[in-house]
Amino acid sequence: MKSLRGSLKSLSNALLDLLYPNFCGVCGSFLFKDHYFVACKECWEEKFTPYSGRKCSVCGHPLEFLPGAPSICRRCLEKKRTFNFDSVFYFTLYRGLPEFAVKELKFSRLKPVAQAIGETISGHLLEVLSQLGVDLIVPVPVSRETLRERGFNQTEEILKRAGIPYVSLLEKPFTPEKQSTLSFKERSENVRGVFRVKSEFKLELLGKSVLIFDDVFTTGATADEIAGLLKRHGAREVFVYTVCYTPFNSLSEKRDE
Repeated sequence: MKSLRGSLKSLSNALLDLLYPNFCGVCGSFLFKDHYFVACKECWEEKFTPYSGRKCSVCGHPLEFLPGAPSICRRCLEKKRTFNFDSVFYFTLYRGLPEFAVKELKFSRLKPVAQAIGETISGHLLEVLSQLGVDLIVPVPVSRETLRERGFNQTEEILKRAGIPYVSLLEKPFTPEKQSTLSFKERSENVRGVFRVKSEFKLELLGKSVLIFDDVFTTGATADEIAGLLKRHGAREVFVYTVCYTPFNSLSEKRDE
């Protein structure tokens, strides 16, 4: 019976590929049957891979792009930056295919991409969770307006496809200005007070170790705001895990002024 269901699903997917043709965002080949929705199997497995370089112990930035002290990036060293979260983990860098895939998921509402991303990061995320021994995994919420427009919260969808249990204990009552249009300093102000812990979960955080899950880490403003909120509600420690991390050389230097 399972074999029959698998065959029917494979046939259904093949028909959908023929009816709604799409092409690999990397090599341009026609996507048919065995693919990852925005890229062919070969390109996805070559380009959507874990980042293994050394990272800043404060903000997680890849040290190869922003060298400073042996374990701290130049930006954190010079500005003596501190955050509410305790450490940052991520799967890959926000560039090339990973950036394209996340944008297609969020802005083109290509929901099946969440499956490709979730299955890809699952093993790495489980390793991090095993290492940290956290009590709760909390996805970053989207606003009601974004949820109505997009139809789903991409962070929750990725976690579902990764097979990782989570608790949606946060809410985002309104939509602030888009972070991508703001400078680094403005981003922190823009997310201040934007998130809330749902009333029924306020006691759940007491003494707990929590991991915030997001799709992209850019300046750390969102993660820092949420980490501070969780700690004010009693969380013992807060870690961050994102699918992608935006390296500083992908941003304008002006945005850090």
